[in-house]
Amino acid sequence: MIARTRGLQRVPKVGPKICTVVNRSLAAEAYEVEITTRFTSIVGGSAVGIEYALRTLDQLRQQCGKILPCMRIVDAPDFAVRGFMLDISRGKVPTNEFLRVLVRQLAALKYNHLQLYTEHTFAFRGHDAVWKEADPLTADDIEKLQKLCTENHIELSANLNSFGHFERWLKHSQYQQLAECPAGFTHPLKGKVPHGTTLRPNAASLKFLDELWREYLPLFQSKRFNLGGDEPWELGQGWSKKRVKKSGKHRVYLDFLKKLHVQAMQHGKEVLFWTDILLEAPELVDEVPPDATALLWGYEANHPFAAQCARLAAAKRKFWVCPGASSWNTFTGRTDNMLANIASATQQGRTHGAEGLLLTAWGDNGNHQPWPIMYPGMAYAAGMAWNAAGTKRADLAKAVNLVFSQSVNSGYGETLLEMGRVENAIKNPKPNRSRHFNLFFATKQELKKELATLTAPELKKVAAALERVREKIIARGEKYLWEYGARNELETGADMALWAMRRALLTLGRDASPRRPSPSSNNQRTARRAVPTDNLQNLRDELPELIERFMTAWANRAREGGLRDAALSMAKVEQAL
Repeated sequence: MIARTRGLQRVPKVGPKICTVVNRSLAAEAYEVEITTRFTSIVGGSAVGIEYALRTLDQLRQQCGKILPCMRIVDAPDFAVRGFMLDISRGKVPTNEFLRVLVRQLAALKYNHLQLYTEHTFAFRGHDAVWKEADPLTADDIEKLQKLCTENHIELSANLNSFGHFERWLKHSQYQQLAECPAGFTHPLKGKVPHGTTLRPNAASLKFLDELWREYLPLFQSKRFNLGGDEPWELGQGWSKKRVKKSGKHRVYLDFLKKLHVQAMQHGKEVLFWTDILLEAPELVDEVPPDATALLWGYEANHPFAAQCARLAAAKRKFWVCPGASSWNTFTGRTDNMLANIASATQQGRTHGAEGLLLTAWGDNGNHQPWPIMYPGMAYAAGMAWNAAGTKRADLAKAVNLVFSQSVNSGYGETLLEMGRVENAIKNPKPNRSRHFNLFFATKQELKKELATLTAPELKKVAAALERVREKIIARGEKYLWEYGARNELETGADMALWAMRRALLTLGRDASPRRPSPSSNNQRTARRAVPTDNLQNLRDELPELIERFMTAWANRAREGGLRDAALSMAKVEQAL
């Protein structure tokens, strides 16, 4: 046993032959484990460190059985904050049951921070018009989630975008007077938008936000508050045009950010904000309030984390690195981009003194992706933020199996990683999305542009890869119990991607496959229905069934709000066939 000495505090035993001790000289989350033939001793920097050690022992038992090999573990995280952010504003609002499971999964991965990205999906009093069809979270939902996070040593932080991305509010007539461009504007990516997306940087907007914050922020015990502020696309095109012409867009942006910062402090909160706008004018970074935390996001393998981290470090400003799970604008994931993006963010973050890592899982364009495809990114980011060197040597697939399924040999992780590599044959990938996602939703004109940079051999290789991974989803899903209805979710995602490949090949005048996929059901493998040749009529006939399967898969983890719009966007594709 470890002797009682000065600076050590005994904690009650948590099981037979286990001794736990708190040593305040260690970092709070650090721990040491010694396993011998006679006993197991745990020394932690705090109760949290001991809890992390116990989680490690549980994971060892899952792999080794009840009898553990003798070993000594000395462990501590590289990043003080290891966070995960889930987008709940682009269609999918998670069920309370899924949030409970998510928190336990995050705890198993030793995350200590959680945010739910929110635009309109909280039931603000008196603002029913904004959220009535969204199935929003309520104050009671957040209260229960807060309790669960506290029990699992996870900080639940408030997140409410409070400058840009305000379109869910500004499209309603009663809020138009707050918009930079009440009658709409021309979006650089989407074209004409009939309403505003950005608040006017004025006193009226501050007052309005203050009313929302008074209701929302007290629900969170954390002092941290992510007020967003990214992508105010039309800033300077409407109400603030004269000011922007005189002082510049970035000066106007920073001045309003400072006012938001002061107002948040009055609510007892420390500001977190997305730093994309200020990094366009890096000379202004020195003026960011020193107690605010810049969230440095970038989601591609080649994102310039090195230069941007260096700039924030030179200004002596607090910052976190924020890579992505590469799980949005895709039905299958983007494995290799995810691995490179997270590795770059963690390496540069450690080099330049980032205080935290926040992994993001967005839901752009309707959140059509199966949520399980974010799991490899969750596991990899957790490991890289805790111990990068060890994580690079680890078996990521087995780590996913360990946390997200009931067997270390379930093949769940292998399937998810392989699924995210089905497009590796494509020589011209596009950023922030899979090509199959574009091919699925493209209009006839957009499809021509997409196919100008794709070849039939590439598309056939992707289709063949999807066929192979689909078979593995069915086989492994039948053999092992994956959490929720993951097998059906992933099978539907693979079939949606395959449908897109077939559409592209038929447009080029070639068949994708002599057969079309048929859904499996009730955990019974169903043979595909053979057809002589593939044609556009087949695609039209299959689309309603595919939409129905998508809607069923959605309900596994998410509330009904948002589903109608997501399904309608799929149904509109028929008009382009």
